[in-house]
Amino acid sequence: MKKSFMKTTTAAALLTSAILVASPSAFAKTNTVDQSVHALKVELNAAAKQYVNPAIAGNLAPSNSLYPTLNSVKKNFESTKKTIANSKLSTKEKNSKLKEIDALYNEKITKGLVPYIDAYNYASKYIEPIMSDLTKAEQQNDFAAVEKGYHDLSAQLRERTAILYRFSGKAARDLLLAQYKKPADQVRDELKLPVTVYMKLAELQGLVTSGKLPEALKAYEQLKLLAASLPKDSTNPFYTALQQELKKIEALVNGNPNLNPAPITTQEALDAKVATLVKTVNASKDSKITLASTVSNTLEITVTEDISIIDFIGQDFYTYLIESLGIVKINGNAPLSVAALKDLKATFPADAKTLAVLKGKSFTFPITVNNTPDFTVNFTLKF
Repeated sequence: MKKSFMKTTTAAALLTSAILVASPSAFAKTNTVDQSVHALKVELNAAAKQYVNPAIAGNLAPSNSLYPTLNSVKKNFESTKKTIANSKLSTKEKNSKLKEIDALYNEKITKGLVPYIDAYNYASKYIEPIMSDLTKAEQQNDFAAVEKGYHDLSAQLRERTAILYRFSGKAARDLLLAQYKKPADQVRDELKLPVTVYMKLAELQGLVTSGKLPEALKAYEQLKLLAASLPKDSTNPFYTALQQELKKIEALVNGNPNLNPAPITTQEALDAKVATLVKTVNASKDSKITLASTVSNTLEITVTEDISIIDFIGQDFYTYLIESLGIVKINGNAPLSVAALKDLKATFPADAKTLAVLKGKSFTFPITVNNTPDFTVNFTLKF
């Protein structure tokens, strides 16, 4: 029995030796490839955590802290691919391992770390400087600079902020949006009306200076209507300074015997508000509709990009309509109340989901506007 066991052991040893002699580096080579692949996987997973983990803790990882990680992982990714390609593995095994690391690299780096760096750079190099310049301009009551900053910010928010959504990692994405895009949206919305007032004020000053009195008188009436919508109890020094500029232009107009505004009726005042609304919306590059008004108390709406009725009611146009016309009641209810929104939604056909299907239809509802005195009319939206 012992002799038989010795023979078996000897045979196994000889067989193993024969295999190693025939392929002396086979096991070592496979081991080297596996080690390289494993090390790369560890590095790829760790690379993504470089921006995800800080975000979970409430901090954004600055892009300059991530470039060493990105450069290292790129280098090791290429090195590992080369190791696999030069190994003595079969073609099938090589392709399998290459596919495996390509997929992980795409997930962690191509869709994660790289677009995060791009998003952070965009937010910090474009949005942040504009916001900073706007803050300084407001503090210095530099109306021209505020107007420029407002238009620059609006253009960025309209055309480029999609980059902030393109990387994986919800915590980091939400934090980046909260720290950059949401404040920028708020500033843009807050400045929309005062910038419009300033632009009309500058237009009026130019008309008065150039002696275009009829045009100046019309612009003055439009300016007064816009200015009436500015918050009167605001503690913002910028608003206070803007009110002072309005008083100056009012004194300039009232002091000109050729610019003594004749009283206008409440209907004429509403018509002027509608005209200003039409002009402003049609001049907006990001508007999905165009407007016209050829008959009092009627707004003709042409849809240029179809949107849902819910979005139409719930987004910017509805609130801007309220602000621009000075609407204080719709069908007897506050315009942003649940009752008003419910009544407004009920005005449209129950099966209508988007604005496009409303083409050729008209909808009328009573509105009250804050003229002096308040003025109630049946107002029509005509699609």
